[in-house]
Amino acid sequence: MNREIIEHFEKTWKDYDAWYNSHQALYQSELAALKPVIPSGSGLEIGAGTGQFSAPCGVRYALDPAIHMLQEAKKRGLLVVQGLGENLPFKGESFDFVQIVFVIEFIDDLVLFLMEAVRTIKRNGALILGFIDRDSPWGRYYARDPSHRAYFHPPSPEEILYIFKKIGLEFGKAFQTLFQPPPDLRRKEDPKPGFGRGGFVVLMATKGP
Repeated sequence: MNREIIEHFEKTWKDYDAWYNSHQALYQSELAALKPVIPSGSGLEIGAGTGQFSAPCGVRYALDPAIHMLQEAKKRGLLVVQGLGENLPFKGESFDFVQIVFVIEFIDDLVLFLMEAVRTIKRNGALILGFIDRDSPWGRYYARDPSHRAYFHPPSPEEILYIFKKIGLEFGKAFQTLFQPPPDLRRKEDPKPGFGRGGFVVLMATKGP
């Protein structure tokens, strides 16, 4: 991940945490889309930030390069590790699942990044991605925002499914939310299966035996 992005999150971690607290309908809608695909067992979140998604989803380990973020994640009961998703400090096949939420939008080489995540997943384990759909109204909204445009480049679900196949993962489930127009939700939404209509997409794939 680009050093400037890491430094940005180191400086703005308080704003990051406060944003979720003040946008509860949006936050709870995203959580509702994630929770149906979270398996049991030991999990890692890559780019966990302050643990806003790790803790409610039952993820045990939180990895992030920003130390101030991790200090808040630790307060939420997570086992925190400072590090980069491109070079994970874990042995192969360490986790039953790996969760990555609002991170791949900032990654240039998604194939290598996701291959490193898959390395740490046990056989028959799961990779779970939550991200903004590039082709949705939300993706177009953020593309116009000068504060996001420099580094924020979300993929399409079809692009991720292609990468899953390329790195040997079997696609399992998809859920979507954020059907109301940006920049915020007036009310919490229930997730719908699939993708193509919601701004936030969750894709789950499994590693072979």
